Amino acid sequence: MRHFLTRFVPAVIFWGIFVYEVFNLSYPDSLTQANWQQILFFFTPLFLAFVFSANIFVKNILISSSLSLGLIFLLVLKALDSLNIITGILILAAVGFLISYFAKKR
Repeated sequence: MRHFLTRFVPAVIFWGIFVYEVFNLSYPDSLTQANWQQILFFFTPLFLAFVFSANIFVKNILISSSLSLGLIFLLVLKALDSLNIITGILILAAVGFLISYFAKKR
């Protein structure tokens, strides 16, 4: 039970921080109009929430980070309206290569 809580609590904390930011902080009209602080304050808790949420199931922080980074890249490309089949496949391939590399390190 304690082992589950040590994996579950950080995910809940970072999801809470992310939800707080979404509902209470001001946001720009688009991603291209945001300054670096707004981007940093939005994507850092989102990335960490993805990492710790994936780590509950995957149980490897490097693989969880790779999956989360791929999701963040897909979200950014979608927000910039640059996501197409080629960029999606390239990101999935890069994430797949990272996962296969880190899975062999065990």
